[in-house]
Amino acid sequence: MNKLASIFLGLAISSTSVFASANNANLIEVDTYKAEYQSALDLYKAKDYEKALSALEIVAKRGEKQAQYILGTMYLNSQGTEQDLLKSYAWLSVANEQKSKHWKKPLAMLDKKLPADYLALAKEQAKDYQAQYGAKAQKMKCRNTKTLGSKKPTHLCTKTEVKDGFYYASNQALAAN
Repeated sequence: MNKLASIFLGLAISSTSVFASANNANLIEVDTYKAEYQSALDLYKAKDYEKALSALEIVAKRGEKQAQYILGTMYLNSQGTEQDLLKSYAWLSVANEQKSKHWKKPLAMLDKKLPADYLALAKEQAKDYQAQYGAKAQKMKCRNTKTLGSKKPTHLCTKTEVKDGFYYASNQALAAN
């Protein structure tokens, strides 16, 4: 009986460590995350659109709303890539979890201009992106915050540390590295 108990104990310990390492596979150091995000923004600001596109896509897949919005506009305006209205619509939809009035404009324009059948495809792709890269999927917190000098609250989505010094990023978002 003691031998059976030690086998079960050994199995419990090994399955716990496998679970912990699988969990850690979804983590990225805060400093690494911030550096990669800033680097992507710097590439975009320098108008190196081809490099910015791939760098922003990595950050956008981790749930970063500004990166998602920029990526959506890049696909809309053919910056660093050919125009892709499906991807543009999908990224702009996910970015709009942030509820920015300014960010709704390109999405509203696409809603008006795209043919109904194409819009249905775009909305389906947006739903898929939301499930993979949205705030909930990437463990982000969205809330109204007051801005100094303004009476209107701003709706912001931000990453929070899930473990000291680490943000959550799905395996797919990390694999893009």
